[in-house]
Amino acid sequence: MLARADIKSLPLADDSVDMIFTDPPYANAALACYDWLAHEAARILKPSGFILAMCGGANNGPIHRFFLDAGLACFFDIAYILPNGSGGYLHHLQVLVRSKFILSYSKGTGTLRVPAMQNMYSGRKDKRFHHWGQDVDSARYFIDHFTKPGDLVVDPMVGGGTTGVACQLIGRRFIGMDTDPEAIRISAARLAGSDAVVNLPLFANQDPPPTEEP
Repeated sequence: MLARADIKSLPLADDSVDMIFTDPPYANAALACYDWLAHEAARILKPSGFILAMCGGANNGPIHRFFLDAGLACFFDIAYILPNGSGGYLHHLQVLVRSKFILSYSKGTGTLRVPAMQNMYSGRKDKRFHHWGQDVDSARYFIDHFTKPGDLVVDPMVGGGTTGVACQLIGRRFIGMDTDPEAIRISAARLAGSDAVVNLPLFANQDPPPTEEP
């Protein structure tokens, strides 16, 4: 299921989501996205539910504070090695990047659904559907370990729909959201033909936040 919605106020009921898996923009100007994400995660996640949010590494300190201030519990900072040819050099920091961070937090005490994350997957980029796109295999790997079949996974910054494709492959229900109508269109095209239907009363009795028409 896809919807156009703003991360500041997601049209989802309290305590209704098993996992949030998302890749926000990393630029300093977009840092507030993590603050909104943290507080909405604290509201919509079920007790023991998880949020996994990718980040670029330079702003991990403030991002951790956002999640902690929202009342979430730090589970683990995941770093996976990028394959040869990925990454790059951050000239303004003089830092060579060869890994990506995924910050994982839980609402209360959370445990892995599939314990002992063995054979850590080395992710790679997939920019065919979105300029910040990640590959499906990486998303599938983490969703598989942090959820169980039938769980509801939400990506509030859906981009090119990678999280949704991963959920289809392993039997998770999925809701994707974005403020960008083009992202919704591309994601819908990728997810076309899916049998996964969200048919539970998940949505709060509230109007979605106003959005500007394209």
